[in-house]
Amino acid sequence: FEDVSLIDTEQDLYLAALSWRRLVGENGEWTNRLYFRANDKTTSEGEAYPDLVPEGTPAEEVPVRERLITVTEKETEIGWRSDYVTRNRFGRGSAGLHVWQVDVDYSAILREEWDRFVFRRTDPRPPGQQFITLMPEDINSLYEAKETSYAAYGEQVFEFGPWDLRAGLRYDRDGFADESLVSPRLAANWRPSPGIRMSATAGVFHQSPRFLVRAASPDNFTIQNERITHVSVGLERYFGADWSLLVEPYYQWLDKLIVEQERTSGRVTNDGEGTNLGLDIVLSRRFADGWFGSAVYAYNNARLDDNDGFGKYRADFNRRHFFSIGGSWEISERWKVGARWKWASGRPTDAFIINEDVLGPGQPLRFSKELTQKNALQLDSFHSLNIRIDYRRSLGPVDLVAFLDVINVYGASDGGSQEFDPRRGVNVAEDGEAFPIFGLIFERSW
Repeated sequence: FEDVSLIDTEQDLYLAALSWRRLVGENGEWTNRLYFRANDKTTSEGEAYPDLVPEGTPAEEVPVRERLITVTEKETEIGWRSDYVTRNRFGRGSAGLHVWQVDVDYSAILREEWDRFVFRRTDPRPPGQQFITLMPEDINSLYEAKETSYAAYGEQVFEFGPWDLRAGLRYDRDGFADESLVSPRLAANWRPSPGIRMSATAGVFHQSPRFLVRAASPDNFTIQNERITHVSVGLERYFGADWSLLVEPYYQWLDKLIVEQERTSGRVTNDGEGTNLGLDIVLSRRFADGWFGSAVYAYNNARLDDNDGFGKYRADFNRRHFFSIGGSWEISERWKVGARWKWASGRPTDAFIINEDVLGPGQPLRFSKELTQKNALQLDSFHSLNIRIDYRRSLGPVDLVAFLDVINVYGASDGGSQEFDPRRGVNVAEDGEAFPIFGLIFERSW
């Protein structure tokens, strides 16, 4: 019985927006956008117990515990964004304001106690118990809030000779975290010759926690934004009119990272920190003679520290090596085909041990997976091929575009999806499959 989860998800999404753009003077452009979005999602999970009845028992007679946990995510957002760009005597200047109000109603309700058989060695549990039990008093949470946030930014590009320097400053007021954030950013480009560009960038960026994380526990209601400080240098070389090669190493300092405290409560803190060292190499050909293409290699080494006494570890989704190659060919005015192949080294996963018969004599046989060291192992590498075919036809003033997009053409496994089966005590890898998408697009230009 590889999959006994009973998962039910319902979601409604709404989005409406209005844009208005006008020219200001000879060189200025002012753009305003009003938008409204809404999300209403309910997810429930339960469990079936086919091992408690004889093999071949009809599905309707298999004992189940439906809707053990129900998570509700409701949010509405209304916002206004205003951006102004102009040429001036220094170069190009821009400024903007973004104001938005979000109304959220999130809840997590656990109906009754639920034994779970994947746990960390540090998770709270009775002495000698080799699994964890989720308790309603630890899981149940209700988060209702309505806050207004705003952000303002200004940026100036100074252009002189082969140089351009960009200086910018962004201010954010996060109503949910009750936090004011200042993000300075600098960049420079130097073109010593027509075929070479050298660059450098530095800046501070902030990442707001997901509402699902904030709502998981009352202790999370006031968690703050994560912070990234980024620096990079780059060299871009042009070969003729069509080809270019970009090499860009970078380094990041990560602060106030969100850290999960234990699996039994959903509580998190901002105690994490880390570093990220990377390198991007991009060989690209711009669109000419009916086709374009690119090849990308990326190296990334992200190391985190939860400041819990267990030291540093690789970030959860850190694939150290990534390569892709692809392009698009416009066969005619009507037909276009594109493809991209991707490969990535395996992401890290926790070291573990398997415990046998953890429920004890007289109870159903269950194994547990005890996680002993965070991200000490590495999963298999990942590769896939995606293709897309477009057909365009003019129908009077409207263009009709029919497309076929096939993701993971040969059904390769992603190398990183494993589920633990507590009835057999094994990790089960999920098989990959091709995912075709067919659609129609109607285009009208005024």
